Amino acid sequence: MSKFVLMTAAFAALAAPVAAADLIIDEPIAYTDAAFDWSGFYAGLAGGYGSGTARSTSDATGVATDVPLNGGLLGVTLGGNVQYDAFVLGVEGDILWSGMSGTATCVSVPAFDCNANMEWLGTVRGRVGYAMDSVLVFATGGLAIAGGRGTITPAFPGITNLFSDTFIGWTAGAGVEVAVSDTMSVKAEYSYVNLGSRTAPAGTLATGSTTVSPIVHAVKVGVNLHF
Repeated sequence: MSKFVLMTAAFAALAAPVAAADLIIDEPIAYTDAAFDWSGFYAGLAGGYGSGTARSTSDATGVATDVPLNGGLLGVTLGGNVQYDAFVLGVEGDILWSGMSGTATCVSVPAFDCNANMEWLGTVRGRVGYAMDSVLVFATGGLAIAGGRGTITPAFPGITNLFSDTFIGWTAGAGVEVAVSDTMSVKAEYSYVNLGSRTAPAGTLATGSTTVSPIVHAVKVGVNLHF
């Protein structure tokens, strides 16, 4: 009997490590994808909507007419980024066709309409952003330039009823960009655009000179290819 008990105990002692080993389950090693790298160059398409005013002010009387500007935007974007840890610095430029236009009654001569058209809009901006893997939140600002045209209808006698010029000013805004693959991202941003002032010479929009000052609020979305 004692021999049987001893043999059983010995067998149990030998089997215990084997049973314990059977309980160990190898867990698969989980590998996580590396964070998205925003460094590099990119190009893409952008579009959106702009709304604002083109103020024309008589230099002789100070009387001003605010002509509304509303319409679509569509064009191309080119830029580049450098990423330091989670911070992203970049430069971006875009050139957009503009359908923004509007009409208002000329304050100084109510029988006539003052009309404004912004034909194109371009910017060259710096960008400063904070990256959360594939999501980039950024602020942006820099140079803005646009082509604009003003007319008077019906034709006012003694003037050309037309003024066209290139306006130069500044822009600032903010947005968010999301990488949807290793080579593609989508973005949305808001921009405030102050295009400074230009003087329409006497005999163009009025018998005297007129100062024209456009301001635009633009909302843009886009898709970029990174390379």
